Amino acid sequence: MMRLFDSFPLFYLPACLLGFAWTASGTAAEIGKQRIVVPAPENERFAHLSWPKIVTAPDGTLVTAYIAGRKHVNGDGCPAVSVSTDNGKTFSKPKILRKFDSTKRYQHGANLALGVADDGAIVLMVMAFTNDERNSIFGWRSVDSGTTWETTDTSSLADSKTGSVFGHVFPVPGKGLAVCGHFRKPRGSGIWIAYSQDHGKSWGDPQTITDKAWFEPTFLYSQERLIGLIRENAAHAYHQYVSDDLGKNWTAKEKALHGAPRANHPAPFLVEDPAKPGQLYALQSERGEKNRIHLWKATASALDWEHVSQIVEVPKDRDFSYPWMTPLGNGKWFLVYYSGEKDGPNSIWGLELSLP
Repeated sequence: MMRLFDSFPLFYLPACLLGFAWTASGTAAEIGKQRIVVPAPENERFAHLSWPKIVTAPDGTLVTAYIAGRKHVNGDGCPAVSVSTDNGKTFSKPKILRKFDSTKRYQHGANLALGVADDGAIVLMVMAFTNDERNSIFGWRSVDSGTTWETTDTSSLADSKTGSVFGHVFPVPGKGLAVCGHFRKPRGSGIWIAYSQDHGKSWGDPQTITDKAWFEPTFLYSQERLIGLIRENAAHAYHQYVSDDLGKNWTAKEKALHGAPRANHPAPFLVEDPAKPGQLYALQSERGEKNRIHLWKATASALDWEHVSQIVEVPKDRDFSYPWMTPLGNGKWFLVYYSGEKDGPNSIWGLELSLP
């Protein structure tokens, strides 16, 4: 069976996917051609790959985690990982870490969080749920760059104590590792953050950032600030939360980053350039008349978001988005997202960026 884009003609792609895109300041950002990096498996049980995250391990290995199931929602989704030891040229086949289906207490895996602990281990956390009846969070650590995985203690966040986990697993000075998510029924609504003092082996209780019914928080620590972007479908934008006192107080800015006014904006992404402390990049997705991904930049001190360029556009009415990227070094980054069918085969796509 031919999968989406297997024979996609290059002349149909926007020019920005084939070479250079010009930033607002007139400087060229080189954007590589989009391509499938983890193909949809032939086995329909795991053919729908979605919601990827990616990190660079200390030895340079790229580790991407995602959900493998039958379809977009309630499709027996299972957490899976693939690794690349050649800077993203090739990735290993999906490795399923845990199976969820209708015969189990938790029927479907969904959002993920991924990061690197101070001891070099890759830390992965995954949400699982059964409709609005119950939900949980499961965790793993890998000390060999994604080859093998050991389960972690997520009991403080599990068994309907939270809901969804999303974004980075990231270090905060004096606090350890942090991770964020949004509450779900039956717990309620809002955005939470939790900390680990043992490199992600176990986690403390969730702390509420806001009780607003928003979703998919992407937070990081930069320049002595906690900074996050949060999804709200009705806003058609990302809201921004900032704390200058390690989470004791938060300042909110609604619609801090937005694109097309009628488009749905799923899955915010936010990262600090490791080579330029305080330089932030954001990825903003649009589902609407066009399916697009845009790159933005700002400084952590001013948070003056500036549009850099559009980097992806695909045909509409497909399952699409959840971009995530990781540094390769020397100004280069590797980006992943998913695109395919809502019910059926769906692949993880990738491309390389060189940012000025």
